[in-house]
Amino acid sequence: MIAAAVQFYDVVLWAHITALVIAFGPTYAYGVFFAVAAKSGPAALIPVARAVQTWDRIAGTIGGLVILASGLYLVSDSPVFELSTFFVSWGIVAIIVILGLTHAFFLPRSSKVQALLENGQDAEARAVGNQIGRAGAALGVVVILTIYVMTVKPFL
Repeated sequence: MIAAAVQFYDVVLWAHITALVIAFGPTYAYGVFFAVAAKSGPAALIPVARAVQTWDRIAGTIGGLVILASGLYLVSDSPVFELSTFFVSWGIVAIIVILGLTHAFFLPRSSKVQALLENGQDAEARAVGNQIGRAGAALGVVVILTIYVMTVKPFL
């Protein structure tokens, strides 16, 4: 029996992909979480908002940093690709944008929604939640496009 040798590069690639799935996979279900909770009334939205905020702050940030660090390692160890290669540059810009928006847009607005809900300002919370939903959908498209670009590697 012939066993394939596992190289460190392969382990880093696995970590890169796994970090993406763990960090951003659940974000695609946030809309469902909020919709289901809303059926039980505004008070049910508070724990969902807390959970989403916690996930984004911890898993999203750590996962994003793992994606960035492992991606930089992968390109540095590659004999073919460089930082200027389109799919590499795209990936770096995408993860920086995602991390930036997480901390500058999503987390502050999630805190605002939570505070508004706790103060009984349901209409205002819904308006801010809609902003988050629209931005989240746009960012979801960025993630999907990034997966496409990283997989297909156009312009090579």
